[in-house]
Amino acid sequence: MALQKWEIFQDEATVFLNNYFNANFTKEGGLDASTSHITVRNINQVITNIEAKFGSTQAGQIVLAEDDNKFSYCDKSKNPPNSYTQVIIKYLNSNYSSFKSKNTASIHVDISESTLFNWVKTIYNDKNVQWIISSNKFNDLTVNDLLFVPIDEIEKYFDISLVFRRKKTGDTHIQGKDIIYFKSKLDLISKDYKIKKINNKYLLTMKSRLSDFNIGSKYLVSMTNVDCQYYIKKKDINTNPNIMFQLNLKDNVEFKGDRFKDDYNL
Repeated sequence: MALQKWEIFQDEATVFLNNYFNANFTKEGGLDASTSHITVRNINQVITNIEAKFGSTQAGQIVLAEDDNKFSYCDKSKNPPNSYTQVIIKYLNSNYSSFKSKNTASIHVDISESTLFNWVKTIYNDKNVQWIISSNKFNDLTVNDLLFVPIDEIEKYFDISLVFRRKKTGDTHIQGKDIIYFKSKLDLISKDYKIKKINNKYLLTMKSRLSDFNIGSKYLVSMTNVDCQYYIKKKDINTNPNIMFQLNLKDNVEFKGDRFKDDYNL
């Protein structure tokens, strides 16, 4: 599978930093937002971490719970709560009528940029990420292409926005209490099947392949590596409220390599 541009940027930024500084830069990140950084070591000792961001990018996300016309922090969030999280949630609750709709359209949250930047800084500082490297170019990088500055200065180089959106959390494996109802829907398609529970997952084995993976309106099946065998899942019919922090790189790119060398005696 071809690498995406942000993946190429993270790889090339790591190579660039290794060539520019007398230290060891290692890409630790990937799809997991909790480790999307480059670790910096000097004589095998970790001295800091660098966040690598290509172009316009998401800087964090909070999953919200909703009950009695009120939002609250949900522990499904990858980013832990901080004092600015509560400020943002308080704003959403004060303007609940603007966000109560169940559709999945994105809604801009009109809250102060200082609050948003402080939330991002707090999240990065909690992960010992003290610098950020970014660019609108993903390959053949030079000093002139790269923003490389301390996290504490990001408001000088990025615009920030916050978007509220309802997202599905994903389909889940069926629970035992749902099996009887699932069978009643599957019987309308075929009665020649077997269901077996393995490691808290239910496996459906058919005599022939299914032409439609939807079983009624509430359930579906997904393929395994065995022909005519499927995992039984329950569809995610609910949408969970999320807020997403978006960073957009400005034009005033600056590479503070000398500052980095001075800070870490490189």
